[in-house]
Amino acid sequence: MNRRISFQTKLFIVFSMLIAGIIISAFSVFYWYYQKVNIESMVNTFRGESQSLAQQLDNSIYTMDRLVMQMKFNPTIANTFYYLPFTANAQTYFDDQPEAAYKVKEAISSIVGVDPQIFHRVSILSRSGAFLATGAYYDRLTVRDRLQTIDWFRQFEKSEYRLLLPPHRDDWDSAGKLVVSVIRKLGEATAPNALIEIQLPYDYIETLTAKSQMGGKRVLIAGGDGQTIYPFSPESGLSRVRDVLTELQAQGKASEGETYVRLPDRSRQLVVYARAPYSGWTVMIVQPEGELLRPQRQAGYLFAATGLIVIVLTMLTSYFSAKMLVKPLRQLRDSMNRVQLDSLPDAHERLAIGSVIPTNTHNELHHLHHSFRKMLDRLEASKEEAILSRSRELQAHFTALQAQIHPHFLYNTLSLIGVLGQEAGNREIVQLTAMLADMFRYMTYSAEQTVTLRDEIQHTKNYLNIMKFRYEAHLQFTIDIPQEMLELRLPKLSLQPFVENCFKHGFASKRYPWRIDIRGALLEDGRVAIEIRDDGAGFPSALLERFGRGEVSEVGMEALGVSGLYNTYSRLQYQAGGLLEFSLDNDPDGGAIVLIHWLRPDLSGERARREET
Repeated sequence: MNRRISFQTKLFIVFSMLIAGIIISAFSVFYWYYQKVNIESMVNTFRGESQSLAQQLDNSIYTMDRLVMQMKFNPTIANTFYYLPFTANAQTYFDDQPEAAYKVKEAISSIVGVDPQIFHRVSILSRSGAFLATGAYYDRLTVRDRLQTIDWFRQFEKSEYRLLLPPHRDDWDSAGKLVVSVIRKLGEATAPNALIEIQLPYDYIETLTAKSQMGGKRVLIAGGDGQTIYPFSPESGLSRVRDVLTELQAQGKASEGETYVRLPDRSRQLVVYARAPYSGWTVMIVQPEGELLRPQRQAGYLFAATGLIVIVLTMLTSYFSAKMLVKPLRQLRDSMNRVQLDSLPDAHERLAIGSVIPTNTHNELHHLHHSFRKMLDRLEASKEEAILSRSRELQAHFTALQAQIHPHFLYNTLSLIGVLGQEAGNREIVQLTAMLADMFRYMTYSAEQTVTLRDEIQHTKNYLNIMKFRYEAHLQFTIDIPQEMLELRLPKLSLQPFVENCFKHGFASKRYPWRIDIRGALLEDGRVAIEIRDDGAGFPSALLERFGRGEVSEVGMEALGVSGLYNTYSRLQYQAGGLLEFSLDNDPDGGAIVLIHWLRPDLSGERARREET
């Protein structure tokens, strides 16, 4: 099965799996670390809140107890209630003695104050039934009726040294406001005269805990013996407080810390708790695990979506990268498969080469390897055929040269015509034959492929002078070549064929006069430039478009009627190779421009080295 998967597909799959694995691992580790840090941060916040609430509650209870102690040792209050049992009508003493009641209330107010937002009421209850209070309103009749029915008052002798009553309804007011009471004995511990009660409004606890309750987070407060302090309403958490305490006791937890508990409703809760040492109350902050992990889950969804997008983008990048990577290999394979030389191996060799190429694989590298082997085999098989073909071509060329007219006959004939012209006194015939002989000698005698620019210019000038004899004043030409360029070498017949093309095509449809300019220049980059310009009809636009796109072929040039231009261009490209460059253009004012650049031979090696570096 794997052999039918292409190399590009394998590359894409490997890259995709590798990068997807890295991204998933990175996002998973980051999410795990983010969740751990976030939960630890929330637990630390809950721990600080629980400790702060416990400290504030303890401070309130401690303050109440200190105020009770100050009232206990106040002389006015202590003396009044010490002698109260020995007076007549002790139960109605303060009703009968308003001045005494005023002094006691003044003493209480000086110690506690009268702000009901801080303390609801301060009460002093005598064993004789006398009752005196400051702060919130109270009904005297209600107090007298209920005084003997309250358990903690009836157990006067048995009461503890200090009694902290959990939230309860105010005993001295028919409205029954919720309060928390601190009670101490007034007088000797063994023979107390009265009880002092100071009440803290339950609203204070609700206000204190309100800012710590948001979302699914709840504050629970339990007393030292397990009774519920907050919330007081059974509908809002009495059973929950007992359930949490039961679970904490079952786990054997200490006075402070955090843990997870599972309640009877199967919900799992995080409990962070702190104990108030003075009051013995336990403050618990409870958060359902689902609510605790909700921000992490939302962050997890965001991480997952981001990771998925990154994976998709990465896979797309991997796909196109693999495609771009394999594309050159495919092109190289196809190019090698299209290589055709002058001859191919025989049938036996082609069968041997084809038998090693696997036909049931899509691996481009395998195809590339075997295509390269095929190309090498073809080159090796056709080497001798190419040598033999070249030998035959040279032999045929030699035979054709032998069949041509011997050049000496033409030179002798031209010389004879020149002598006859000189004898007849016709200098024009002498000049024409001399220039024609020089041109013929230049084209046929020299076996070298390159000549000096001086010789090439002289050959071109001979041609132009001959045409000048023909067209007289209708033809004007200039040749401007710097002296330092004349000894440079270039392929033979690089200029004259282009000048000849001016007459054949440029001036064919243009009336007299005609003009041709030939200029040369040495460029700063070490190249040599020669420009041939005429004022004829210019090049056809189709020729310029094809030449600009590099679509230069013999068939295409013949179709445009410029096969001579193509032959000269092809010959010079073959002889000069990459050292010579052509460009064709039309002058906006009319006429054609041929621009020839070539690299000076003495600089070609240096330029090649610069290109390599």
